[in-house]
Amino acid sequence: MHSTLFRLSQAGAAVAALVASAAVQAAAFTAPTQAILALSSDISSALTGTTFSALGGATYNSSTNTLSEAFTSVTLSSAAATDFVGLTDAASGFLLTSDKGQKLSITNISYAQASKALSGVLAVDGSVKYTGQILTSATATVSESFNAALGTGYLSTGNLYLTAGAANAMLTAFGLSTFYSGFLQTVNFGTFAADVTGATPAVPEPSTYALMGIGLVGIAAVDRRRASRS
Repeated sequence: MHSTLFRLSQAGAAVAALVASAAVQAAAFTAPTQAILALSSDISSALTGTTFSALGGATYNSSTNTLSEAFTSVTLSSAAATDFVGLTDAASGFLLTSDKGQKLSITNISYAQASKALSGVLAVDGSVKYTGQILTSATATVSESFNAALGTGYLSTGNLYLTAGAANAMLTAFGLSTFYSGFLQTVNFGTFAADVTGATPAVPEPSTYALMGIGLVGIAAVDRRRASRS
């Protein structure tokens, strides 16, 4: 009897550890997780005559040049947010409209902490011109500890700069020569913040509980067989 209880407690601890590990490896969070992109005055000056507006479920504050959008999913493979990944709605983002009427949309935005980069899709007048990393930063700061179990955390990047591919696509959208790509890549685009503070961690899948139950029942069955043979 004591042997059975001991084995069950061991099995329970092992399964619990496995479930906890899985939660960290694929922790998902629900609202109010938020992505916040603050555009710098440098980029608005570099793109004189260009207006910014929001697309889809995003919102844009013209007085602060801030784009806000909810993450549709957030995952962590590390409690310290080393591999934080936040995804936004594919149809949301922001729109740049030149004084000549050309429209450059940036949608399907995601942020990866490992590369300190925002990725997305750039389309000119509805035609996709570039997909991949758009903005990158040399630094990122975690000002509140990420916790995969509690669903908390806040991080912000340093100054963001356009990648070569994104800069070329942007220049093409506005009818400018890609000769200026190098210059555009040196312009501070702004900063980005990812906020999952107050978010609710996802409930473990029913299959996780089922796996736990199967494991415990299996251990008990083995112990019964051993007891009947002795």
